[in-house]
Amino acid sequence: MRKVIDILAAVAISMVFFASCNKNIDYPGLFFTINESPNQRFAQSMEYNRQHGYDKITGVPDDYLVYVMSDIHVDNTATNLDRFVHDFLVDSMAAPFALCLGDLVNATGHYNFFEEHVKPIDDEGLKVYYTVGNHDVYFDQWPEFRSRFHTSTYWFEVQTVSGKKDLYISIDSANGTLGTDQRKWLEDILKDAENKGYRHIIVFTHTHLFKKDASQGHTSNFNMEETYDLLDLFDRYDVSMVLQGHSHHRDLTIFKDVVYLRVDALEDHYPNAFYTILTVGNCINYEFIKVN
Repeated sequence: MRKVIDILAAVAISMVFFASCNKNIDYPGLFFTINESPNQRFAQSMEYNRQHGYDKITGVPDDYLVYVMSDIHVDNTATNLDRFVHDFLVDSMAAPFALCLGDLVNATGHYNFFEEHVKPIDDEGLKVYYTVGNHDVYFDQWPEFRSRFHTSTYWFEVQTVSGKKDLYISIDSANGTLGTDQRKWLEDILKDAENKGYRHIIVFTHTHLFKKDASQGHTSNFNMEETYDLLDLFDRYDVSMVLQGHSHHRDLTIFKDVVYLRVDALEDHYPNAFYTILTVGNCINYEFIKVN
């Protein structure tokens, strides 16, 4: 018992030391949830959804483009984000929405700066759908994310001019787990979608399911049991694609006919920054656009 106490004390002292060395890294947050739990964030998201409902976007072409960005990690510059916003706004084939897969900011104090740079999208009456990343909840930032973007667990529907329907589902994986309540909600949504004639079901989230290297070695990764469970769930309910970020470099895994696409980082300081464009039609294709 004494050894356990000594180890815990050493860990605590190390965290205090490291935290004082780098103000951009929330060292305790790398290892465990110190603020709102996934179940608490889910409850807050559901309360917003109950009050405001879910979006249904109509009148888009049968084949349309979806602009996707992830891991922007805005701090004092937003050059790559500006490029994404510009390209999205001038593309006449783009859907009236884009997706952001989390890690909007790097640390505290940068949400205002991020919003300034995506404001042209709002000004055009278009929308970005956000999911929350681990950096977005570090340093107790969830209340600020929530005050601006309101919810991290939700769905929206796209209906094309000929009546084809696609379902998009955002899930909160910022802590490397959905938690029990969000997991049940997700299965309920997928069950309900079974008989609604959706052409595609696209799930988007931050944390990736297939860990193929040690680039993200802390607990904001799914454990193996939850990975197996979600892979089975997405297969059973015919999910077309799962979009993910987190590791800053792309990966494609196809498992039981579900496409798991991990996209690159858009971060200014990342040497190979890309955003992704999906072409959604009877099939889903994708391309990666280099920005630096």
